[in-house]
Amino acid sequence: MRRPLAENIVDFLSFSDSVCDRLDELRRSSQREWGRTLRWLDDAGLAFYFLQKLKNASATNIVPGWVLSRLEENLKANRQRVNRMWLQFALLNQKFNDAGVRFAVVKGFSLVPRFCPNASLRHQSDFDYLVEEQSLPRGKCVLDDAGYSLKEHRAQEYSFIMPSARTPVVAGEQYEAHAPHAVELHLALWDKERWGVPLAFPRFSADHTRTHSWQGLTFPVLHEEDAFLLQVIHVFKHILDYWVRLSWVYEIGYFLDRHASDVQLWGHVEDRVAGNPFLREFVVVVTELVARIFGAPVPPLVASWSEEVRPGARVWVESYARKWVFGKNRVDELTPLPTAKLVLFLHQQYVPDRRRLIWNRLFPSTRLSRIAHSVAGKPSIILQNRWRQRERVFRRFLFHLAAGLRYLWEVPRWRWLNRRDTHPAQHERRHSITTDLEQVRD
Repeated sequence: MRRPLAENIVDFLSFSDSVCDRLDELRRSSQREWGRTLRWLDDAGLAFYFLQKLKNASATNIVPGWVLSRLEENLKANRQRVNRMWLQFALLNQKFNDAGVRFAVVKGFSLVPRFCPNASLRHQSDFDYLVEEQSLPRGKCVLDDAGYSLKEHRAQEYSFIMPSARTPVVAGEQYEAHAPHAVELHLALWDKERWGVPLAFPRFSADHTRTHSWQGLTFPVLHEEDAFLLQVIHVFKHILDYWVRLSWVYEIGYFLDRHASDVQLWGHVEDRVAGNPFLREFVVVVTELVARIFGAPVPPLVASWSEEVRPGARVWVESYARKWVFGKNRVDELTPLPTAKLVLFLHQQYVPDRRRLIWNRLFPSTRLSRIAHSVAGKPSIILQNRWRQRERVFRRFLFHLAAGLRYLWEVPRWRWLNRRDTHPAQHERRHSITTDLEQVRD
């Protein structure tokens, strides 16, 4: 049975496999498969990384001409978008500095070149800043003066947008220079109240930053070890939220491919996670996920930590991670029994009250339930204009219901896998990280 085109593209982007091993699979893909996969490339954030690797391998001829043209057109638009966002980024940084805001730029442009070789290869939808708590009021005033409005906020995060911004609805529109963007102010790397995981991490301090230069700009960023840990935490919390953009995983792989043998760097990482076993496990889970999906090398230090990961997390990485990553988990694309909530098997490994987590995550919100009851009581509501306004919410209800059923269906297998994994004989047969990676690469 042939593998889906999306999986072949990911294998082509691998940091370990030879390019030639994957070219034939891509060449045999049909026009219809390419048509279905183009949107996936955009959603995954891998479109331009894929295009660049095709060029590096002198293999642009293996994809249909119309696909190549679409990728090139979107890349050209994205370059213009990056230039426009550079101007806005420079303006915001200057305003923050003038107002005395103590901050560090995270994600976005701060990833170049450590996690991304060229800013035009990644789609950026927002600017992210870590700010000291006492600087938050000044930061909010800066954004208000710049024309942004507060869209939503949680205990540790404030998200701002331009009031006129609208979400792109046409394929490729997100790459246009005038497509909307957000600005997010973060007070901390982790919100334990939101995720229910008591991950201890110190509040951000601008004293623990370094100056980064890019495209003629200088701005404060985190040190490499903290930047890596932030990317790990970013991916892990999106895993717990049911969906992760594969480009984020790829960018960690890019970093690992270049720094896996940097003994000094990993010594600093070890110092940062000392006394923080949850964070150490997050590093293992995300790094092994990156290794399994993109064949990135696992640093020896992280490989040694792998032996101490709790069994349930190990089972999830080995038996569910890849299936979950390639599952159809978009809320707006209804599919039978989506794999989204299989992450609950992982999430429950790190919370003190597993039953409460499962209850809160499996069952839709009160608002969704009310809409479902209204449709059951009066099906004609679907034909009314008012219903169309609620359609998105109802689709979310159906998605969460189907994903919950998939989770419940999987519970017996999950329990069996965990019993098997904890059997004494299983420990003797458990492969090391190196062996696992060799099997994946084969």
